[in-house]
Amino acid sequence: EKRKFAVVKVGGALLRDELDELANSLTFLQRVGLYPIVIQGAGPQLNAALEEEGIESRRVDGLRVTDPATLEVARRVFLELNLTLVDALENMGTRARPITSGVFTASLLDKEQLGFVGEVTAVSLDPLGKAIRAGCLPILTCLGETPTGQIVNINADTAARELAIAIEPHKIVFLTGTGGLLDEHGQIMSSINLTEDFDDLMNEEWVHS
Repeated sequence: EKRKFAVVKVGGALLRDELDELANSLTFLQRVGLYPIVIQGAGPQLNAALEEEGIESRRVDGLRVTDPATLEVARRVFLELNLTLVDALENMGTRARPITSGVFTASLLDKEQLGFVGEVTAVSLDPLGKAIRAGCLPILTCLGETPTGQIVNINADTAARELAIAIEPHKIVFLTGTGGLLDEHGQIMSSINLTEDFDDLMNEEWVHS
């Protein structure tokens, strides 16, 4: 209750290309009192792993179709990356805890079209609270479970949103390889007024994923 929290969604490209800088920045946030709760994506790493396994990577409306074979690879990649970030933080003297389950309860979004892609129905903050009380930064994967125990793939941006709704943090930070949202010319949009711009932007053909 006495801490200010930041939900930080980290894209896979940063974990691949800027791991040390990322760990250093998260450590800095903690030391200045803005406690980061991290959820990591793994897009580039999962794409590469699927290609290596000879598994086709398909998307529908920006969401990765997750059949059983894709889910098996995704789970392995997510867990490996989670521990990679935890190790990088620990090597800097920042205690961190991998949290790979128990936070997101989900239902299947569209089994026929998307396979094992989850829609978050509940968020449990108890695993995060235990990590924080132990002095550890919580590092989450974007995996969830259905009430029957089926592991599902949750879009990392969606998971970050649901986490932020549950925590109501001081800040929400999305770290991506592109550095922000891109316009139709591939340039970063410096700002967006949600009240005035949202409807028009969502109707643009170049807005996707």
